[in-house]
Amino acid sequence: MDLLIFNKIEKDCCIKGVLEKDNVAVLRNIIEFSETEGVTSSAIKEYVATRLANDDNILSRLAQSDKQIGDDLYKLALLDIEQVYKKLFSIQIKYSPSGNKIDFYDGYVNSIKSITDSKSAGELLDRLIKHYRTLGNGILSKYTAFKYDGELTGVGETDSITFADLVGIEYQKQTLIDNTKAFVNGKAANNVLLFGDRGTGKSSSVKALLNMFRDDGLRMIEMPKHCIKDIPKLSKKLAESPNKYIIFLDDLTFEKHESEYRDLKVAMEGQLQANPENVLIYATSNRRHLIRENWSDREGGEIHVNDHMQETLSLSERFGISLVFSAPTQKEYLNIVSEMLKKYGIEMNGDIEKQAVVWQMNYGGRSARCAKQFVTSYISK
Repeated sequence: MDLLIFNKIEKDCCIKGVLEKDNVAVLRNIIEFSETEGVTSSAIKEYVATRLANDDNILSRLAQSDKQIGDDLYKLALLDIEQVYKKLFSIQIKYSPSGNKIDFYDGYVNSIKSITDSKSAGELLDRLIKHYRTLGNGILSKYTAFKYDGELTGVGETDSITFADLVGIEYQKQTLIDNTKAFVNGKAANNVLLFGDRGTGKSSSVKALLNMFRDDGLRMIEMPKHCIKDIPKLSKKLAESPNKYIIFLDDLTFEKHESEYRDLKVAMEGQLQANPENVLIYATSNRRHLIRENWSDREGGEIHVNDHMQETLSLSERFGISLVFSAPTQKEYLNIVSEMLKKYGIEMNGDIEKQAVVWQMNYGGRSARCAKQFVTSYISK
């Protein structure tokens, strides 16, 4: 084959094995592929479909950035796909995977099945373009949640928490939902800071957003503090994707000597490169102002005390929305316990109330986390 657009797949050892009739090389790769990510029994066709779907080329880049594909480029791509369809899709090797759970996003799996099932070269190309436009390619198309620690890794099974599981923070939930809904719909939206007492549902609220909006194109990337300097570089890569991304900074607090808070200020506002419209930052913290202060900071340890204070406050003010999460009152705490128990068909009564109060006195005080831990202990008995 002499491919012009999809030429990278010619270097794939399995595809080379098919073309050169090296059956041993082909079977080695097909067995490995089928048992790790295969979802159909059409082993060769699915293998090729996957390599095409995850190929980085000028067509995939234009499609996923929702730019127009010219007639000439489409015709050249079709010439490539006609060769692929004739020489690779015509080969039948059946191999049924053992049924091990695939952790990829359902939308990705369904798209791969659709591409594999193409009945003509034209249909194959059109389904590939649809895949690029809706999911992108590479690792960003396979998962809805990621961890970033120098590079992206996909998270297969995510926390299943939903907003129905979170009781007593109705205003905070609705504000988050409204802002994120605007974001996934392509409207203006704000970066968000969630701060307040521990165990009050800050992180859980962010995770619930992914479960609510994943099928609308929302993706989430959890990033540790020491990688904040990489946000501009990562955002540039994400800008080429058709999906919307929340960079999630959990439990964020800075010491005065740490430089990462300046990196975060620059990433949010303060660089020549415009922030992409498909990337937002959501952060949680126990502190409103993020940077730890001492009384000496306010008593003139620096000659220009006001300048120091402005520097300290300027980061948190770059979040368009700040939501406070406060520890519940005793009545609110018991209401949270009651609502959680209802999901297990258990009605609150005086005896359970006493046990819940004793629990919160012994285990960390009143919070939604404490309530959840009590309910877990209660139903286990």
